[in-house]
Amino acid sequence: MKAVLRVATLLAVIGWASPSYSQGGTSSTLSGVVVDSSGAVIPGADVVAKQISTAVVTSAVSNAEGLFSFPGLNVGTYSVTVSLQGFKTYTATDVVLTSGAGANVRVVLEVGGLEEQVTVISQSEILQTQTSHISTTINSNQILKLPLTTRAALDFVAMMPGVTSAAGNRDSTINGLPRGTINITLDGVNVQDNTLRSTDGFFAIVNPRLDAMEEVTVTTAAQGADAGGQGAVQVKFVTRSGGNKFNGSAYYYYRNDKLNANTWFNNRNGIAKPKLLQNQGGFRAGGPIVIPKMFDGHNKAFFFVNYEESRQPSDTTRNRIVLNTDAQLGIFRYPGAGGAVQTVNLLQLAAANGQLAAADPTFVKMLADIRAATGKTGTSTCWLRWSRGSRPRPGDSQTNETAPTPSRRSRCCCRCSWPLFLAVSTKERRYCPIIMPW
Repeated sequence: MKAVLRVATLLAVIGWASPSYSQGGTSSTLSGVVVDSSGAVIPGADVVAKQISTAVVTSAVSNAEGLFSFPGLNVGTYSVTVSLQGFKTYTATDVVLTSGAGANVRVVLEVGGLEEQVTVISQSEILQTQTSHISTTINSNQILKLPLTTRAALDFVAMMPGVTSAAGNRDSTINGLPRGTINITLDGVNVQDNTLRSTDGFFAIVNPRLDAMEEVTVTTAAQGADAGGQGAVQVKFVTRSGGNKFNGSAYYYYRNDKLNANTWFNNRNGIAKPKLLQNQGGFRAGGPIVIPKMFDGHNKAFFFVNYEESRQPSDTTRNRIVLNTDAQLGIFRYPGAGGAVQTVNLLQLAAANGQLAAADPTFVKMLADIRAATGKTGTSTCWLRWSRGSRPRPGDSQTNETAPTPSRRSRCCCRCSWPLFLAVSTKERRYCPIIMPW
């Protein structure tokens, strides 16, 4: 039975390791031309493109015009080797393919023996002339050095040229275009909330994480036929993939309100600083798939995994204007002639005029619940009266609530019934602050 299980596992791994593109729909093109020292094209030359990280080799032959092309290659760094009888072997290293642009290599073969080799290390002769895209590509090394507390790769895009963030990263626009023109993809698959794309385009349901990204490319003009119909701005994330070497990393971030100072406004209003406790950890690992004595995945099959967990229970301070006890009973005060405070009972006034004079029971219960909540979860300061557009005056009631926010592993739901109230329900407690329709 164990032997059968091993054979089945081996067949599954071999099937997985069959030629495929591990980066989903994200690929690029490597092309070029082969010429001699006089500039004449050379047909029939053997061209080999080798990905540095995986050692996967793709071969081609230059055509009658000396041209060669490798479409659909995974993004990454390649070496290109060109050989032909009677010429020295030519090797170009560090040929970089990104999701935003391919690469074009001009190969100049010199007369000589095959055993002689010419290696071009500098990238100055490697030109991208295949597309007219205007794009910016940031690789994984640059991404990992970013000081982002959220560890969300999309927040990094807000720092790139042409991006304007007027009221936060989620409200960002690119080159002044509407957010509906932004198309965000992860390995070629759109990850936006397309039901709200016109007003919430700079948002991804699947939020790319920093350690899982190989690169991010923002293309802002001259889109190709593969993306022009999806949006004027393309934000392309490409995930990492395993290689022939085992590698990985681990991290842990800790934040605590004891390490923070209170804000100036909280100090002015006598409010304690919000509580904060963040524990964020994770790891990534990649390499060849190796099953001892059964399968060696070097140059054939690879794996990559990224795990991240964030726990952040915290407190949020909310200030709400609520009705005081007299106002709940229908008793209101207002300034009269000479500044004297006048009092009127709206329910009695309604009864005297033959109108409905009883408060709705549901509304009365809701106001009572709000009043009870202010005594359990916050503080209440009373004033006499308040007019719209001015500072609260004595007579109105204001509550300063400190509502705990559950960690991401807790269940949380929100209900909104505008304009009467906003009810927030968490697994631990329930809060119903009122929002009055002034």
